[in-house]
Amino acid sequence: MIDQSLRCRISDAVTQALRPLPTVFAGWEGGSAAFGAVDAYSDIDLEYLVADHASFDDLYACAERALEAVSPITASHTPLKGRYYKLKDGGDFLLVDLIFFRAGDPDCDLDIERHGERVPLFDKGTWLRPRPLDERALAVQRDRRYRELQTWFPMSQVFVRKAILRGQHVEAVNAFWACTLKPLADLLRMRYCPARWDFGVRYLDRDLPPLVYDQVRDLALVSDLGDLEVKLARATAWGATLLRELESE
Repeated sequence: MIDQSLRCRISDAVTQALRPLPTVFAGWEGGSAAFGAVDAYSDIDLEYLVADHASFDDLYACAERALEAVSPITASHTPLKGRYYKLKDGGDFLLVDLIFFRAGDPDCDLDIERHGERVPLFDKGTWLRPRPLDERALAVQRDRRYRELQTWFPMSQVFVRKAILRGQHVEAVNAFWACTLKPLADLLRMRYCPARWDFGVRYLDRDLPPLVYDQVRDLALVSDLGDLEVKLARATAWGATLLRELESE
């Protein structure tokens, strides 16, 4: 079951700590909550808009003190953007995904088309008004990726084939995911969900028609090298068809 009480205590504690700061302008919950899809396995995605000159280190330190008051932090990880926290009382699945955006950043995850209907925590002005999706910039990026795949998708399947022929099970599966399934997901998103063309396999079950998603799922579940060889042929043919169809659109 979803521990709504813990989720609320985490959100309230961090927000109460950050809201009084003059460099913090607004806060909201994103991720699964923005898509109405919170379940027992969901993270809690806390996002805050801050002044361009704000110190991220100071903001994280403030938020961490608030988190510790709710439950001890047992681990943290800092990827390229944001920071993850695991709490003692959070169980196996609940991670706190905390991220700060500068007000001047071009992309603050505030467009509905890509990031859903954010759940407001507070807004000191009109900072949380929806930002229009920059369709033109997105189209340029999408087209650049499509042009790349026109050449690279057919070429790169050789890496999967070589690993299969060498009997290299792990290498073959890894190449299949990297060179075949990930590009195939990009192409399918360009067809069915162009606003999130670069989301990889995230939300894929929501963004593709059920029958199409089932086809991708069947390709992804590989039993052995013989099965992989059959599925490689299917995936490669599917990708080639999508490349032709997208070219004509």
